[in-house]
Amino acid sequence: MKNVGILLPIFSLPNKYGIGDFGPSAYNFIDILNKNNLNCWEILPLNPIDADNSPYSPISSTAIEPLFISIDKLIEIGLLSDSYSIINDGKINYENVRKIKSKYLKMAYDNFKENHFLYKEFIKYKENRNIEYAKFMALKATNNYKHWKYFINDYDALEYDYQAFLQFIAEYQWNELKKYAEKNDIKIIGDLPIYVNYDSSDVYFNKKCFMLNNDDLDFVSGASPDYFNTAGQKWFHPLYDFTHQKQDNYQYLIKKYIYNTKLFDVIRIDHFRAFSTFYKIPINKSPKEGMWIEGPSYDFLDNLFSVVNKNKFIVEDLGDNLDEVIKLRDYYNLPGMKIFQYTFDFCYKKDTCLNSSNLVVYPGNHDNNTIIGWYNGLDALQKIALDEFLINYSGNINERVIHYLMDQPAKYLIFMVQDILGLSSDYRINIPGDIKNQWQYRMIDFKEFEEKIKILRK
Repeated sequence: MKNVGILLPIFSLPNKYGIGDFGPSAYNFIDILNKNNLNCWEILPLNPIDADNSPYSPISSTAIEPLFISIDKLIEIGLLSDSYSIINDGKINYENVRKIKSKYLKMAYDNFKENHFLYKEFIKYKENRNIEYAKFMALKATNNYKHWKYFINDYDALEYDYQAFLQFIAEYQWNELKKYAEKNDIKIIGDLPIYVNYDSSDVYFNKKCFMLNNDDLDFVSGASPDYFNTAGQKWFHPLYDFTHQKQDNYQYLIKKYIYNTKLFDVIRIDHFRAFSTFYKIPINKSPKEGMWIEGPSYDFLDNLFSVVNKNKFIVEDLGDNLDEVIKLRDYYNLPGMKIFQYTFDFCYKKDTCLNSSNLVVYPGNHDNNTIIGWYNGLDALQKIALDEFLINYSGNINERVIHYLMDQPAKYLIFMVQDILGLSSDYRINIPGDIKNQWQYRMIDFKEFEEKIKILRK
C-alpha cells in the first residue's frame, strides 16, 4: 500500500500569531490526516530562515527556526500568562511577526526560573550540546548583526543563554509534536536543504569545508539553464570544498544529516544531483557561464549510510541530463521524485513516467504552480490534450489529476493543500528565482480542507 499524505509547511498552519507553529493547529492537522486514513505529512525545512525568508538558504542546518515556537504551548507550561493576535489574511508578514513574537519569546525566557520543571533539562542540554547556532546568533547580536566576516566582539553570555533557550524550547515542542504524530501513525517527511547561507553558523564554524578565498566567495551555487529556467539560476550559496571534506570522511555534512534524522521519519535530500555533479558559477558571472563539477558521489554516500539508515531518505532528482544521478540514486535504491506537471506529454497525450513504484509522486510541489494555476496557464490545445487524457475522471481539473495519481503505483503520493482546496496560482508557495513575496502562504482554517479531503478520499 502506498503512503499518501499532504504537503503543508509549518509556517502555513492557521492560528492567530501571524505564522504557523508547533501549537494546537499542528496537532489538529495530524488529527485530520489520521481521520482520513492519510499517513504522511510533508513539511519544508525547519532550519532558521534567512533575511529573504527562504527555508532553502538556512543560517544553520542543525537548528530550528524560533518563529515556529508555539505561544500557546509556552502558556501551557507556565512561561507566559497571556497571548496576542495578528490578523490572518492568508499571508505571512515576516517583519511584523518577528517584531511581535520576539517580545513574547523574551518574556518566556525571563520567566524561565530554576523552579520550572524543564530547567534542569535545559542545563543538561547546554552541557551536552555544542549549540553553534546559539553562539553564532549571540555573536551577531554583539556585533550589530553584521556579516560574520566583520565580527570583532565576543558573544555575550546572557545572549547565548537566551539563544540556547530558544533552541531547547523549539526542540522540546517539536519532539512533543513528533510523538503525537507517531501515536497517530503519521510519518513526518522533512526536508534538508543541500546548501546553507553564506552568513551562517555552518560557514562561520566550518570555513575549511567551503570554497572560500580569504573568507570571500569566488564561486556560488546555482543551476544551469534547463526546463525549470531557460536563463539558469544563481542561488548565491557558498559551495562545499569536497576535497577538504574527504580528509575526515565528510564529518561536517554527516553531522547535519544525523541531526535531521532525529527530527524526521523520512528526509527529502534537496538537489540530490549535487552529490553527482554540482554547478559552480563565478560570483560576478551569469548562470550561463557556470560549469558542472564532479561531486563526492558514492564516496560520500557510502560514509553517510554507514552511520544513518538509507531507508529514511528520498531524493529530489529533478533536472536535465540525469543519467549519472539516476544511476547513483538507484545504486542505493533511494526513492526519487515524479512531478506530474513535468511528466505529462501534451503532444502524445500521455504520462511519460508510469514506473513510479519507487518514487514520491506529486501533481506539483512547493516550487510548482498549483494544479489550477498550471492548467489556467496552458493553451487551448494543451488543455484539450490533458482533458482527453483524464476523460475517465470526474470533477474539477485538480480533482481529476488527484484521482488519476491515486490510481498509479507509488511509494509515496503527496498532495499540496492548495491542490486539495483547488486554489489558483495566487496561493502558490514559491516561484523559483523570485525572492520577493515568497514563502508566505497560510491557511485561514481547516474547515474547507476537511470537507474536500473527505470527498477526495471517498
